[in-house]
Amino acid sequence: MKLTRPLLCIAVVLVFACSNSTGPNLRTGMWGGPRVGLSVEDTRVQFLFDCAAGEVDNKIPFAPDGRFEVTGTFNGAGNAMGADHSPHPARYFGRLVGTHITFTRVLLDGSMPDASFAADFGAAPSIVAC
Repeated sequence: MKLTRPLLCIAVVLVFACSNSTGPNLRTGMWGGPRVGLSVEDTRVQFLFDCAAGEVDNKIPFAPDGRFEVTGTFNGAGNAMGADHSPHPARYFGRLVGTHITFTRVLLDGSMPDASFAADFGAAPSIVAC
C-alpha cells in the first residue's frame, strides 16, 4: 500500500503536465497563399487580403491540435476614394498544421460575407493591391 501513494502522485503530475501542453507556434515571417498574406511578428499578426487588410494585436494562441480563434480588426476598400476605411471588428479562426495555416475571417458587424483562406510559411502572397 505504501507504494500506491507515490505512484498516484506521479500519475497526477504527468496528467497535469500533459494537459498544460501548448500548441504549435506561428513562425515569425511571411506566409502566403491565394488571395492572402500574413506578416507574423513577435507581438502581432497582419493579414493582407485583396484590396484589404486585417490585424491581431497579439500573438495567436494555439490549442495542442493547432486550432485557434482570435479577435482583431479588418479594414476593407483598399485605397478607393470615398470608401469606408474604418476598421471593423473581426474574428479569425482556423488551424495550423506544420507550416500550413487555414482560417476563416468573420466580420462581427456582418458588413461582408465570411471568407476562408490558406497560406504556407515562406510562400509569396498572391493578392491584388488596390
